[in-house]
Amino acid sequence: MHPFQRQRQHTPRGVKPTLQVVLKEGWRLLPKKRSFAAPEGKSQSFKGVLPPRARVVPMTPALADAEPDELSDEERYLARQVQVILPPGADVGQYADLLRQSQAVEEVRLPPQLELP
Repeated sequence: MHPFQRQRQHTPRGVKPTLQVVLKEGWRLLPKKRSFAAPEGKSQSFKGVLPPRARVVPMTPALADAEPDELSDEERYLARQVQVILPPGADVGQYADLLRQSQAVEEVRLPPQLELP
């Protein structure tokens, strides 16, 4: 394999593959609408980006539901973090690359590689 090619990440059997995503400042998750919302009110759907049965959930639900102007800087940062739960067998690298292209996304973190001896 060429050193710059992305290797397919494998998730252990019985574990759904996940990604941790940090939204850009001002963006929020609208889980019921399956989209991200910008501060000026526009939204970006992740329906066409993620596979069917994928879920996007806030990492800190209590902060994600709060009004941004009521939160400290640190709390706003935590409220921008979401977890993408992909269906079994999904290629996390492929969906990480697609999410990185989104105008709403600041950072995508891949899960650690887990292997048993």
